[in-house]
Amino acid sequence: MAISGGLDMRQQLNFKRSMRLWQPMLTFGLREDILIGKYARHYKHRLTEEQFLKLLRVTSISALDVEAIVTYNSFDNLLHYYSEMSAMGDREPEFQLLGPTDSEPLDKWGRISNVSIPFAVLQSLDDPLVGWRTIGTDDPKGLVDSGAGNLMLVLTKGGGHVGWPLGHNPSKLAWKWMNDAARDFVLAVDMARKEQALKSDISIVSF
Repeated sequence: MAISGGLDMRQQLNFKRSMRLWQPMLTFGLREDILIGKYARHYKHRLTEEQFLKLLRVTSISALDVEAIVTYNSFDNLLHYYSEMSAMGDREPEFQLLGPTDSEPLDKWGRISNVSIPFAVLQSLDDPLVGWRTIGTDDPKGLVDSGAGNLMLVLTKGGGHVGWPLGHNPSKLAWKWMNDAARDFVLAVDMARKEQALKSDISIVSF
């Protein structure tokens, strides 16, 4: 189950409001606690002094991805990295991300249609960090109907980023709704598999 993860992170390249407002706060924590604190020696070893200084000065997650991921792992650019790390990164991006397109691709859905196990995507449409366009399409029904039907989209009007707090005092129930959704999905998949296995065993005995 993917929670607030996005299926096509290339769409983040146009999420300017997030870059200006929310990402700087998150970037500071990631940069100081993880990249500089835990892994500084690795970056200093591989990056040039100029590249490391750029890493120290980033103010958004997208910029952090450039300096900490793209440069460190020798991706061509940020678009290349987001294409490789996204489940829908192998298809023509929608919402005119790269400009208008006139032709319909032969393989409309790409590798996401090859998902062979149940896969649920939980995304809030008001996520301030990972925009709703990272769902990857304006045709969610077509997406879930692609392939063998193993993909499920759970889209909520509100909930934020890895949040869905409950009640007037969220500290009481915290992330219960989100946690319950993940638990119920896993239990349902497990139950369905056990029932399928039982039917198979019955069929073998009957034969």
